[in-house]
Amino acid sequence: MTQASGIVARVSRRATAYRWAALFLATAACRPRTDPRPAPNELSVLTLVDEMGSLDHLARLPAAPFVSREVTSHDRRSRSPTDEGDAWFANDDFVTDARANLVRVDVTPAGKRYVLFDADGPGAVVRLWTATPTGILRIHVDGEPKPALEAPMGKLLGGEVPPFFPPFGQVTAMGFSLYFPFPYRRHCTITVDSIQSTDPFTGRTVDRLFYQVGYRTYAVDQAANVRSYGAAELARARTTIARAAVDMRGGATAATPAGRRIIPIARTSVAPGAPLEVAWDAPAGGGRISALRLSSGERDPDKLRGTVLAMSFDGEETVRVPLVDFFGTGPGWNATTSLPMTVGEDGTLACRFPMPFAKRATFSVTRDAPGAVDLAGALTVDPAPFDGGSLFFHAKRRPAETFPTRPPRDWHVATLTGRGALVGTVLDAVNPPGVAWWGEGDEKIRIDGEAFPSWFGTGTEDYFGYAWSSLARFAHPYHAQTLAPASSFAGAFSMNRFHVIDPIAFERALTFDFEAWHWSDTQLTLAATLYWYARPGGSDDFGGPAARR
Repeated sequence: MTQASGIVARVSRRATAYRWAALFLATAACRPRTDPRPAPNELSVLTLVDEMGSLDHLARLPAAPFVSREVTSHDRRSRSPTDEGDAWFANDDFVTDARANLVRVDVTPAGKRYVLFDADGPGAVVRLWTATPTGILRIHVDGEPKPALEAPMGKLLGGEVPPFFPPFGQVTAMGFSLYFPFPYRRHCTITVDSIQSTDPFTGRTVDRLFYQVGYRTYAVDQAANVRSYGAAELARARTTIARAAVDMRGGATAATPAGRRIIPIARTSVAPGAPLEVAWDAPAGGGRISALRLSSGERDPDKLRGTVLAMSFDGEETVRVPLVDFFGTGPGWNATTSLPMTVGEDGTLACRFPMPFAKRATFSVTRDAPGAVDLAGALTVDPAPFDGGSLFFHAKRRPAETFPTRPPRDWHVATLTGRGALVGTVLDAVNPPGVAWWGEGDEKIRIDGEAFPSWFGTGTEDYFGYAWSSLARFAHPYHAQTLAPASSFAGAFSMNRFHVIDPIAFERALTFDFEAWHWSDTQLTLAATLYWYARPGGSDDFGGPAARR
């Protein structure tokens, strides 16, 4: 079989699997809810899957606090920013037998086991990603010699193994991702038995494995509340899994809460000196914006970026982002849909991140450049108690910066302070004509002042759920590439990722840098938007008004 025919066959098999998956999940979701009621404080497949199709849990401090981390195949020569030479920017972010960028290699009577993850509990693995699906992946829980899950890595992360059908497991632009909770009480180990993969550019077999494992770690006293992953737990959550899949795709199954209020935004023309402003008081005890919807006929990228959306809650301005950028893409109107955001072909914009407040909320859209933009819409406000666990929603944009790619550098996105969690990232890039791929750089996220990032990635596109510098546009409930050039690496890119099952919690501060690693000696332009939640009084270093460029 030729390489081309092999790819066609794999695509055909995957399409068939996806059709069966859609039928299975739709049928299960329509059945009466039969899942057992979870115990108080339970941490299980049942309770964690229930978070996957909803955003409500992000707007509160978790009842069981956790730390989110990732383990990846990043180049282990990167040890400290103070290393001599370019070691901090070492780029062999993959496993080979000569360069073991992983936990360890175990030699067993059955052969080698490449250990990708080995952690004490209580905790939960929540995301698996690879650009090189290979071998049999095994998840061992709580020291059991028999794997709790054993499956071909490519089929599991590609959404072909029940019940991990899309959107849980899915291939997006050559990136294989599985978002699903695998809780463990005492210990978890993940292995594969091969690192031989197919080079997508040559079709040759190579010893090379790229991987990422995202996970949560809970306090030791939560161990008694954990129901570890296993076949029985999977069966117990069957209906919730199906419903979460429907919700992740935007087919909300939640009931409308009592007391819901729709605040209309009459169609208006927003021009310099003529802003759109709306303010309202919370229902007794507190309120929550559950949805923000706007519509506009404007498509000019400069006009859209010169139109700024801002929001304040109880006197704190926490949102200030150019209009379409706020909804997860830019520059211009790039249609896309994720669980939190929609940019519609029909001119609609929607944000479904919940936004709690105690007393008063304000919403405004202003223009700082000539010309007018038409807007209309509505805000959905629900009664919701605002208490010591409630969090304000934040969104800010780091304006575009153009800089030389030599020497390599860590491009600073933001430092967030207070107590809260990062829940989303948008990255925009502009690459000059005639140069190579720009996105080899790793995300480096430090939590609460740690010396070495607990999030240290394997490449920019890997963080955003795809692989191999793909130019394909795609959308998944949790990640997307909304803009890319048609046939070369020259031009504008925009991509997003939303941390729904893997919010990155911080108690004091979070610092986010992107490594700017380019194959060419040239100029690169980057801009970014972050979304996060924080207790009142949280701050950031984004600075002044949102930039137009």
